[in-house]
Amino acid sequence: MKLYNNDLSPFSARCRLMFYAKGIDVEMVDPFSDLEPDAFKALTPLAKVPALQLDDGWVLPESETICEYIEQIYPDPSLLPTDPKERAKVRLIGRIGDLYMLAPLTTLFGNIDPSVRDHDKVVAAFTELKTALGWLDNYLDGSGHAVGGQLSLADCALVPILFFVRRIPEMFGKSFCLLDAHEKTTKYWRGIFDEPAVNKVYEEMDAALKGMR
Repeated sequence: MKLYNNDLSPFSARCRLMFYAKGIDVEMVDPFSDLEPDAFKALTPLAKVPALQLDDGWVLPESETICEYIEQIYPDPSLLPTDPKERAKVRLIGRIGDLYMLAPLTTLFGNIDPSVRDHDKVVAAFTELKTALGWLDNYLDGSGHAVGGQLSLADCALVPILFFVRRIPEMFGKSFCLLDAHEKTTKYWRGIFDEPAVNKVYEEMDAALKGMR
């Protein structure tokens, strides 16, 4: 298999974390640097990372869909709890991240450059992000994993998002950490690095961010 990937993309990182945790060998290709502009669009009309090219050549886009597919065909080790309630928590945490944390983060990234910054949008985005972190904190148990005391698809979604949540204030010249007001999220962030796959993804994202700067 081949994963069309960008190391800084939180969606790509979600899939990489899953592959590393399961020990699955997959070729990584950055379509924006390794392919001609139209070649990636020919593979998938979405032309967004990540996209997974299967052995038969079919290309599957969208990170959540990729993770669900891989979990089904490579169920061991499982990244989904057996308990239905905990499985629902995995999906809920992923949804909170995708819908309510990544949206304001995207707004903030679009306003990093002070020459084009919309102050009102920045204030609103930080407020939305703080609200979403409160929601997230409500559903975490304060352990080093998002759900069930072991690595799950919730962690695959959450780790890349929290990477940016922690970094975004400094991009606006701020010294505070958004996690500090959320005890369970802070404990989670400290504990999740016991997982080797998390450390690997964090290092990749950190290197990519430094390279972009």
